[in-house]
Amino acid sequence: MNDTLRPPTFPVPPEIRRDWPRSQFSIDAIEGVVTEALGMRLASAFQPIFAPDGRTVLGEEALLRASLRRKSLAPPTAFSAARASDVLVGFDRLCRTLHLINFAAYARPNRTLFLNVHPELLPAVEAHGAYFERILESQGFKPADVVLELLESDVTAAEPEALTRAVANFRSRGYRIALDDFGHGHANFDRLWATAPDYVKLDRELLRLAGRDDKAARGYRQLVALLRDTGARIVAEGVETATELAIARDAGVDALQGFLLGEPGYRH
Repeated sequence: MNDTLRPPTFPVPPEIRRDWPRSQFSIDAIEGVVTEALGMRLASAFQPIFAPDGRTVLGEEALLRASLRRKSLAPPTAFSAARASDVLVGFDRLCRTLHLINFAAYARPNRTLFLNVHPELLPAVEAHGAYFERILESQGFKPADVVLELLESDVTAAEPEALTRAVANFRSRGYRIALDDFGHGHANFDRLWATAPDYVKLDRELLRLAGRDDKAARGYRQLVALLRDTGARIVAEGVETATELAIARDAGVDALQGFLLGEPGYRH
């Protein structure tokens, strides 16, 4: 292959090189920094999270974009492949590092990055927390710049003592915690009190129902008021119509996320 046709490369952190000896980050004109693992092509997309004014960006959520032979794969499918190959922890580090590299290239001052935490890694946080911190530092970040998102369904399923240890460990290192998809199927308030998240992200279906039914809209407002009493900042997910935007604002949420305001996109 002619060297002039090769995409430019990006330095691979030594921690990632140890996990993935053959790893390489390259720069794509559309997708930004990309890499490959387990035969899959991996890229990062980011969806902005806005203040209630709908214009001020408070942070961005990193989302994995995976493909195999140019066919898109859902993130759970990609992580299932890593689990089957017994490299789940290393794969998670690789994906988070990819997100950090892409985010660092354009991040604004006082930047906040929302990163999802794979549920199977919660019990192992003590083992790889310091490892990931070194990667954070290599990209010019500190834990305070990061909000770690835990799915409510995963929090509900987790062993209580393991969850408490994991959250305490994250907090001791300086990370903030978000409880994601709260109200999906049911709302587990016991785990909410135990987790004491800095952010609660309301499941998008709650807002969709509120947009169709006045009783549901009143319930949405009451839920926001109840959750704000915990001291958490409330994020309305799934804002896709002007009606849903008005309901979320009227309910007094602290932040907004949804296709109406900003779709996930690559950074390049």
